Amino acid sequence: MTLIWFLVLLGPLVFFHELGHFLAAKGFGVKVLRFSLGFGPVLFKRRRGETEYCLSAVPLGGYVSMIGEDPNEEMAEEDRHRTLAALPYWKKIIVVVAGPFVNLLLPVLFYFVYFLTVTHVSPPLLGTVLPGMAADQAGLRSGDLVLEIDGDEIDSFDEFRRTIMDAPGETLSVKVERPGSGTIQVKLVPTPSVGKNMVGLPAKIGRSGVFLHGTLARVGLVNTGGAAYRAGLRSGDRILGVTQEGARHPVRFWSDWESLLPKLGKAPLTLHVITFATPSEQAVLAAGQVRELSFESAAALSDVQSGELVVSLVTKGSPADRWGVAAGDRLAGLEILPDEAPLASCTFAKKAMSSYAEFEDQVARAAGRRLCLSVIRPSEDGGCRRTLVLRQDKFQSVDRFGNKQVTYDFGISTLRQLDTPEDVRVKNRFVFAVRESLVTTWEITSGMVLGIAYMFTGEVDRENVGSVVMIAQMAEVAAERGWLFFLQMMALISLNLALLNLLPIPMLDGGHVLLFTIEAIRRRDLGLKARSIITYIGLALILSLMLFGMRNDLVRCFRTKQETPSRVENAGDKAEQNLQLSPQPDPANPAPCLPAEG
Repeated sequence: MTLIWFLVLLGPLVFFHELGHFLAAKGFGVKVLRFSLGFGPVLFKRRRGETEYCLSAVPLGGYVSMIGEDPNEEMAEEDRHRTLAALPYWKKIIVVVAGPFVNLLLPVLFYFVYFLTVTHVSPPLLGTVLPGMAADQAGLRSGDLVLEIDGDEIDSFDEFRRTIMDAPGETLSVKVERPGSGTIQVKLVPTPSVGKNMVGLPAKIGRSGVFLHGTLARVGLVNTGGAAYRAGLRSGDRILGVTQEGARHPVRFWSDWESLLPKLGKAPLTLHVITFATPSEQAVLAAGQVRELSFESAAALSDVQSGELVVSLVTKGSPADRWGVAAGDRLAGLEILPDEAPLASCTFAKKAMSSYAEFEDQVARAAGRRLCLSVIRPSEDGGCRRTLVLRQDKFQSVDRFGNKQVTYDFGISTLRQLDTPEDVRVKNRFVFAVRESLVTTWEITSGMVLGIAYMFTGEVDRENVGSVVMIAQMAEVAAERGWLFFLQMMALISLNLALLNLLPIPMLDGGHVLLFTIEAIRRRDLGLKARSIITYIGLALILSLMLFGMRNDLVRCFRTKQETPSRVENAGDKAEQNLQLSPQPDPANPAPCLPAEG
């Protein structure tokens, strides 16, 4: 079946590519001798008019043969003006680029069909707004519904995200609807940052510090001697609301709690919570089994913090476990420590982390490097501080295509629990499909152009280069996932074909553009000998690329597939011998813990 799916995927793309050349050549009066789908021995042929249409044995491409391409070909006098070489420069270029151009258009059609099937999207509702980030500084708040950016209507969170990513450092006028406040206009300047584009490559993007999901109001307590703890509140408990002076204030996200707490008066209040580790919160809510905790005033809740940075689980044998991080500890800070820096330079974080997203971002930047981790362990005097110098463990797996996957892990989970708003119906599916197909094609194309550039500069692993073997594997996987996924895969391969053919390598379409341009500048042909040399150089380059891709594919094929990651480097053992990391604690002799405010 792999071969069949390969032909179903690649065949139409090759056919329409060659059809682009064919129609452009015919349109300019060039005499086309043969239109072939495939190379090698002809399996089937039929002549219609002056052109022979063929199906050939090797389904790895196709070609359009025009009169005059063979210098030794005998040609009737009336056909001499019908060669490609006889056309003006601009017409030659159109004929040559028509094939890649069709391959650039096809993804728009494929994505249009795909997006026509999309009936619901995530609303442009701000779930989490990170403190101190661009959106927070602009005055945006959790719960805001984005209506417009620079006068353009925003219909989905993806559209909001894309607009922000594409405008690093630019001033955007954002119109939002805020519950209880009506319509608000703010100025937002996305922070320039290095992130990943649509195809997963490093790129300059804008960040706003906004996430679609909201962090539910789970509690994190490190002060086990405070009023909240004495009243029965525990880390992991989820706040559902507050009743004070007969008024009920519902709470869903942690941002709701942060907004509500300063507004609560000095009167007694009741806190409504669900206990952590309840088997099913929905069942608890349905049964009305909600705990009610009484407090003299809101001041008693001043030391209640979000649980999203409180450790809930430590994986046995992980770096966190080996260095003594325990469930209940609060992650206070994480900084990259230069390799030459002494252990003493790791001091407790001056500015505490405010969200798990901030922790994740720092972890992503620190793959394989030394880290200074600050944690607060619960205690009756407000918590005690610890600092640790450690590294993450390195894990490796091999996916079904034979690609190596490398990840790094701390081995911790936290009490963070996310919730996303319900999807909303697409307003106008036709307009939505047109817009999204154009935007998606443009973003992926620009990402691929960057990827090709990175490939030549070495910034992307050249092992990612593949051949027809990889395309066949991808076709099979896409077919397993359904026709919509298969359509998206055809779009990606079509874009690849277009961009690769436009490379300025002789024998490729881009190489022809280069040669025609040189001849136009020189105002004379290059000559048969020069063309022959250039053609052989191009052939050598193409064969080298094909062999390199096949070599990579064969290496991947013979790798043992191991989709479950395994630890390939225990970060602590070797490094600790060189005194680069903190000593791993002895359970019988726990590491010193300093008071949180000390």
